[in-house]
Amino acid sequence: MAEPAPNTIKSVLCSSPWTWNPDEECTVKFNEDGTGELVCSVEFNIFIASEFDWEMRSKAENVATVLPVTIEVAMTLTKRELTENPPPITHTALSDAAFEQKVYHLRLEKGSFKVEGRTTYGSNPTYEYRLVWDKAPYPPLEQWNAKPAARAGRYWERKDFYQGQIEDAE
Repeated sequence: MAEPAPNTIKSVLCSSPWTWNPDEECTVKFNEDGTGELVCSVEFNIFIASEFDWEMRSKAENVATVLPVTIEVAMTLTKRELTENPPPITHTALSDAAFEQKVYHLRLEKGSFKVEGRTTYGSNPTYEYRLVWDKAPYPPLEQWNAKPAARAGRYWERKDFYQGQIEDAE
């Protein structure tokens, strides 16, 4: 039996992780309980693997009637590390400013999307949902203590995240 489609903005946000690359090395996952997971890694290097606290400040409307929609979300990156990943270097990679609450405006869209500005090789699947942030969920360069790692990945430029891979008919 197929899973029912998410019907509210919050249920779409929380239904599965959001990624900006098909390898899913850098992801944002919202949980229904107001926590989430922020992961930032490249190959075997994990730069961030921490929980965050979040709240949606917009109404959780029915997605069928409002998409595309812009919502406001407040997020606070925490020093609670994810246990299923190898030990992250969050506390040394980031300054204290990275752990202050930030407010984001997210545009949730439904359609057929390919990853934009792709920097990795391999397949580029199509996704059902795109989440466009006004600023990246990863800290800006000035909030990284490990600046060479941040400069190499330019994570603060990642504003488009995708969810719901669609089977490509090629």
